[in-house]
Amino acid sequence: MSTATVLARAGRAEWSRIWSVRSSWVFTGLISCAVVGLGLLVGIDVANNPESVPPSASAWEGARFTAMFALFGTVAMAVVTSTADHGTGAIVPTLQWTPRRGVLLAARVLVIALTVTALGVALVVAASVVVWVLAPPRVGLPAGDGFRSMGDIVVVLGCGALLGIGLGLATRSTAGALVLAIALLLVLPLLVAQLPFEWAATTSARLPGSGALFLIFGEGPLDDMTVTSARLTMLAWAVGAMAAGGWRLLRSDATR
Repeated sequence: MSTATVLARAGRAEWSRIWSVRSSWVFTGLISCAVVGLGLLVGIDVANNPESVPPSASAWEGARFTAMFALFGTVAMAVVTSTADHGTGAIVPTLQWTPRRGVLLAARVLVIALTVTALGVALVVAASVVVWVLAPPRVGLPAGDGFRSMGDIVVVLGCGALLGIGLGLATRSTAGALVLAIALLLVLPLLVAQLPFEWAATTSARLPGSGALFLIFGEGPLDDMTVTSARLTMLAWAVGAMAAGGWRLLRSDATR
């Protein structure tokens, strides 16, 4: 059987595995409520305080704040779906069904990353539409601003998904991977940046959470941070996590 055929079969199995369990639907519902609900709150606030909105503002800018909720939701879903069969022992029949571990790794990464990233992007777009509906008429939803804003958000969510998958495959523990992901994306960037040392700000800027915050809000621990440096930081962490997780899946006993 060709590699392409096995990959397609494994991809379909991974898709079924994601959506055949209740936890995926629960995550989807919770993320949807958080992201779209925040968009609703932003839209109501803008409608009640139109004088606080700059003339050039668009609904995309208001909805960018919802991207952080989408990020944590998609990372959590990526971790849970990548570690689920390790926790239950179902990884054994999974490997019996797809013994080519490289093919299984490719299918798992592609399906999970594309699924959770697409979900996060769709929800941020939905939140932007909600803001636009509720905001004053002068607050538009221009396509050009949308492509620019969503471009950064796709990078954040995509790299976040890969980070979650990599940590999940490396630790094979849902709780452990979630703790590491939250620490890298939220706790450590803010905590280290508060230390009164120059190296602390530099270290904080090299963490994935700082890159995500800069791409979403335009602010970071260093004044010379750029969009390019933020994207490279997130990409480096995503690649590093995937290298660690992929190596463990390919080279170590799946039941340990």
